Amino acid sequence: MQALDVYAVARVSQDLPLRANLSALDNIALIPLYQRHFSGPESARQARALLEQLDFLAIEKLRDSDMSAAQRFVTQLARAMILQRPRLVIDQPGAMLYDVAYPAFIAQLAQRVTANTTWEIFDFEWNRSLYPAE
Repeated sequence: MQALDVYAVARVSQDLPLRANLSALDNIALIPLYQRHFSGPESARQARALLEQLDFLAIEKLRDSDMSAAQRFVTQLARAMILQRPRLVIDQPGAMLYDVAYPAFIAQLAQRVTANTTWEIFDFEWNRSLYPAE
């Protein structure tokens, strides 16, 4: 059995919550700031570019408590995307996206992304019918 390279995967999950005291932009910018040692302005530029690509730049100043479930998900998604990993795993989106029709919402977001990343959705068995057959 081949070992999973954890550095090849980025996750969007309820288990990886946002920092409540930070804005959406700051939550995303933390990744390049601390993991790649970019400057604050460059980290913020990268985070802003991702929010703009996802068409959610308007949420950049919102904190976790001020966000809708969909806005929180987009922030978590951008935070995972900024890692620039080849696989993006979305873990139980139905539990996170209770305010939108989430299979369609995720599909819309995926169409806006230009990165060469494989998106995988792991959801509850009873939600399998919501996704197109592969």
